[in-house]
Amino acid sequence: MRHLPLLLSCSVLICSACSYQPVPPARQALSHVERLALIQTHLLLGQWSQAKTQLELTPESGRQLEYWRLKSLYALSVENSISAMVVHKEGLLHFSEDDFLLNNYGVLLGQVGAWQDACEAFRKASNKGLSIRQSVWINLARCAIRQYDVNLATVAIKEAKEIADLPLLGLMTELNLVLIQDNLTTARLILKNIQADKKIARHSVHFEEYNCLSRQVNARETDLTLYSSASAFSCLNSSRY
Repeated sequence: MRHLPLLLSCSVLICSACSYQPVPPARQALSHVERLALIQTHLLLGQWSQAKTQLELTPESGRQLEYWRLKSLYALSVENSISAMVVHKEGLLHFSEDDFLLNNYGVLLGQVGAWQDACEAFRKASNKGLSIRQSVWINLARCAIRQYDVNLATVAIKEAKEIADLPLLGLMTELNLVLIQDNLTTARLILKNIQADKKIARHSVHFEEYNCLSRQVNARETDLTLYSSASAFSCLNSSRY
């Protein structure tokens, strides 16, 4: 019996050890900056459901301009045109002059064929000539061509070129414009620049537009009876915006 106290004390220790379980530290709430960075990462990786979750978890106090820009990107990538437009209208109620939201809203309007409203959105996004977002100027030029406003398209494409070298879409827009202006020499040069990276053009959503413009240049060089500067306006019809 002299070992009984020892056994009892061991048993108490064992039971105490069994009853103790480490408690994980409380999970810290994401800061506003951390949540925005996380949403951006999800969008870049195409993790739409995770991005949506974090957007929904963003408190009202954190729904500032950067939040609405990220929500704009999510809406453009995932939602149908009507739902996406609702998102942009709501965002523009808070930030009516933001060129990013206006530019994306214009793209959405163009996708549903509301070109007059789209052009107005792009004009507003240009911020009276102060916008440094190249895509705004390219989209404004494309919209102006659809509205047969060659002067505005010329100004817009010039502004886009002053910001940076034109990307594929910008080159095709400029090619369209110079064909309308019957400037074959410049058209040849632009077409060569596009063809130098033909793989990109071939896999672009604007490939049909590229084909149309290429045919326009070839027709102008080989048979004037097949060519009309007015027909160059129609090349944009094969693209959504």
